[in-house]
Amino acid sequence: VTRQYNMADFKFNFSFEDSDEERDVSPPGSRSEVSSKSSIVREAKEILIQSNHSAYLPSEVEEIPIGGGNLWIKHVSDSNVAENLKDRQDVSGRDILTAAEKSTDLIPLVYEGGLKIWECSLDLVEYLLESRISFHENLVMELGCGAGLPGIYALLQGAKVHFQDFNNDVIEYVTIPNVLANLAQRQKQCESGTASFDLLSTARKCCRFFSGDWGSVVDFINPGQVGEMMYDVILTSETIYAVESHAKLYNVIKRHLKEPNGIAYVAAKTHYFGVGGGTRSFEKLVKMDGVFDVSVCKVNTDGVQREILCMRYM
Repeated sequence: VTRQYNMADFKFNFSFEDSDEERDVSPPGSRSEVSSKSSIVREAKEILIQSNHSAYLPSEVEEIPIGGGNLWIKHVSDSNVAENLKDRQDVSGRDILTAAEKSTDLIPLVYEGGLKIWECSLDLVEYLLESRISFHENLVMELGCGAGLPGIYALLQGAKVHFQDFNNDVIEYVTIPNVLANLAQRQKQCESGTASFDLLSTARKCCRFFSGDWGSVVDFINPGQVGEMMYDVILTSETIYAVESHAKLYNVIKRHLKEPNGIAYVAAKTHYFGVGGGTRSFEKLVKMDGVFDVSVCKVNTDGVQREILCMRYM
C-alpha cells in the first residue's frame, strides 16, 4: 500500500491548556541540568528485540516518499498495529487502541503520539537527505521517535541508532516493526547478491530501544556518561509542543550529546497554538543556558510555519 501524505492533514488533538510553569535555568555555560518542576511520569526501560518480533513484520506497509521519490521509507499501517494489540490486556495497549479507533493524536501523559506520521518528522528526513549529512559509523539517538522515520533514515545511512519514545507499546508495535520492515528491504538486496543477512541479529547489533519519561531516561541510557555512549547526533521532531516538557528534553540532549562536535536537530512548528510551545520558546531556553549555539537551519512556510533548529556546542 502506498499513501501520499498531505501536510495539511496533520494536526494535534490537544486536550490540555497552556502551561505557565516557570523553570529555573542554570548559569550560562554550566553543565548542570536545567531544572523542571515536572515529576517523572513513566520510568525508563530498555525494550529488547525478541525473536517473536519477526511476527510483527507488517503485512501492509505505507511507503513514504522522501526527496520527491528518491527514497522510500516503510511504515507499519494502523490496521497492523491494531491487529498486534487486539489481544493485549494491559492499560497502555488499550490506550493505543483507543487512540487508533478514535483517530486521537494525543492522550497526555499516556499516549504521546506514535501511530501518526508527523509533518515535522518528514521535514527532518527531507533536510537530512538534501543536506547530504553523513551518518556513517555515527551513534544517533532519536528522542520521542514514534514511527522513527528520521532515526530509520540515519540507520539506512550506516549509523547505529537508539530510539526512544514515551510509550512502551509504541516502541514494540510501531518503532520496532518499522525498523524491521526497512531492514528487511536491505535483506532482500543482500540476498540478491552474495552477502548474508540475518534480520533480527542485524537489528539487535545496530539498534537499541528505550521507553519512558525524559526525566527518567536522562539517567538511564548512559548513567556513567561513558564517552562511547555519547551521541554524535540527536534527532527529535514534534516534541516541543508543550512548554513544560522543554527542560526535560533539553537535559537529555545536554547530558548525552558528544562534545565538542555533537549536533542536535530539533524539528517543530514555530508555535503550537493552544499549548504555547514551539521553536521560539525552546530556542529561548537553549540560549539562556549558554551551552549551545542554536540556529534555524531550515524554514517551511507551507501551512503552519515549521522550522528545524540546529544545536552545536559553543
